[in-house]
Amino acid sequence: MTGKILGFDIVTNEGTILGDDNKRYKFSKKDWKEKAVPLKEFRIDFDVNEDGTASDIYQILDKEAENNEIFMGLLSVGITFFFGFIGTFISRLVLAKQPLGKTVMPTLIHFIITVLALVPIFGWIIYLIGTLYYMVKNYKLVVNDPYTLQNKYA
Repeated sequence: MTGKILGFDIVTNEGTILGDDNKRYKFSKKDWKEKAVPLKEFRIDFDVNEDGTASDIYQILDKEAENNEIFMGLLSVGITFFFGFIGTFISRLVLAKQPLGKTVMPTLIHFIITVLALVPIFGWIIYLIGTLYYMVKNYKLVVNDPYTLQNKYA
């Protein structure tokens, strides 16, 4: 059967699936067969046990969506590289669809790093390291890296 994950609690290692039959199924981490952390909205394929719980759960990957995410991730890298802290703001708010509250602090930190670029040599090095850091971080947020997503929805 196919469906989608409605939620997964990383503390209790239990979650709920909404099957395509509009029924809800409970599952535990031991039934999850993928390396990635099970996240809300993942499309999945699973079996139903006699007791009504889900087992043998696998994520269904959508290659077109995955290619789109990679493109958006590279766009995020380019925006961050060319526009600096403004690119970080745009990447996180628009492309990664983070709430404004989670976007402001990284943008301010990137802004401070940008101001340090006015200091010869030392400032330039800090600026390059900081911008590279935000390029990678923004890329991971946009392409829905499973380990980054845990913090994205927390």
